[in-house]
Amino acid sequence: MSGIADIHRELTNFSNFLKKRNLKITNQRLLVAEKVFELGTHFTVDSLAEALKDRKGEISRATIYRIVSLMVESGQLTEHNFGQSVKYYEYIPPREHHDHLVCVDCGRIEEFVVPEIEKIQLEIAKKNEFELQDHSLNLYGKCKLLKETGQCDRRKEEADSLK
Repeated sequence: MSGIADIHRELTNFSNFLKKRNLKITNQRLLVAEKVFELGTHFTVDSLAEALKDRKGEISRATIYRIVSLMVESGQLTEHNFGQSVKYYEYIPPREHHDHLVCVDCGRIEEFVVPEIEKIQLEIAKKNEFELQDHSLNLYGKCKLLKETGQCDRRKEEADSLK
């Protein structure tokens, strides 16, 4: 996310969503939301809990799950299932649509934008008289780093955590 003003705007949007649903605007909800907007990357609830570890005693994993679910409902987060046993989440700032490359071995996720792909998708929808609401394109394979070296940051982190 680009700055404090953007984070403030998104926190205000989330607070307004909570008010409309007659839900309390709690410190925990705002703290989790702020951390999500600061991350600027794909995350799991576990990685978000890790990023909030200095507040771990204050916010349970179950509470984080509920807050993330509310943020998905608000439209500020999107949920991804990249064919793994865990769901990934992503903050949706007002920016150009993007697609994903997902490493099936290490789980690394890369974003990409190809205007020609976007154009083709819109043309297909139009040709079939289909009002496109949303779409997702995920390409699965093995990342360059893992293919070349047999190691990547995620593999190293997993190995280190088992020690």
